[in-house]
Amino acid sequence: MDALRLGPLVLPWGPIVLVLGYTVAVYVAAMAQRHGRGNAEPALLPLLVLALAAARTAFVLRHRADYRDLLSMLDVRDGGFDSWPGWAAGLCAVAIVAWRRPRFRRSLPVSSAAGAAVVLAAFGVLRLLQPPSLPLPAISLPRLGGGVVALQSLRGQPLVVNLWATWCPPCRRELPMLVQAAANPRGVRIVLVNEGEAAQTVSAYLQAAHLHPPEVLLDANQALMAHYRSPGFPTTLFIGADGRLRAMHIGELSAATLGQGIAAMRQAPGH
Repeated sequence: MDALRLGPLVLPWGPIVLVLGYTVAVYVAAMAQRHGRGNAEPALLPLLVLALAAARTAFVLRHRADYRDLLSMLDVRDGGFDSWPGWAAGLCAVAIVAWRRPRFRRSLPVSSAAGAAVVLAAFGVLRLLQPPSLPLPAISLPRLGGGVVALQSLRGQPLVVNLWATWCPPCRRELPMLVQAAANPRGVRIVLVNEGEAAQTVSAYLQAAHLHPPEVLLDANQALMAHYRSPGFPTTLFIGADGRLRAMHIGELSAATLGQGIAAMRQAPGH
């Protein structure tokens, strides 16, 4: 439930929920205006942008060692946001604007609260609809370069499994970072699982890209994609030491969001 799949499109739920909340806030603001309570709609989008900027800034500051330059900090495709600073910034901004502009004192808090309630409720429903914590499937996959790995033999330490393909642009962008992280695992095993491609294709791509990952498995039948019901590429699975799924990240990772996922997995019970 981390993303919605519409044909070839894979849309993360986060932006969809925010757009839904913003739409509700605009509607409530319009209703308030009809009742003579002022038009708060022009203030809603700047307040949302401010809250998102605060959430992103807090995340970047917390993981600043993982960002190499300003452009990577601004690249929000990794999904790195700290929600509580964003909520706090939004709440403070609503209070300040409503206090300084009397015509907004009723409409802005009401419309903002309506949008926030929809966002919180939607994320709550998505959390309830999350699939069960699936275990590693009882299958074996060939290793690039020779040999076979039984996936259940990977239990015993926290595990990050990245499902990728050579034709996938986000996969190619994040792959060098994952290869580097796999070479310095720090107590977490990182395994790259290519989905649906021949060994020759994978080897040729890695050689051309000058990448040498420690462990690449080949999932020709895309069994892991089906087992974990992943909607698209790239998918990163954070699996506890007990072999059960802790979290799933759909889309491109940065070093910061990889670190965040690993930290959350380690804090989970039974990691």
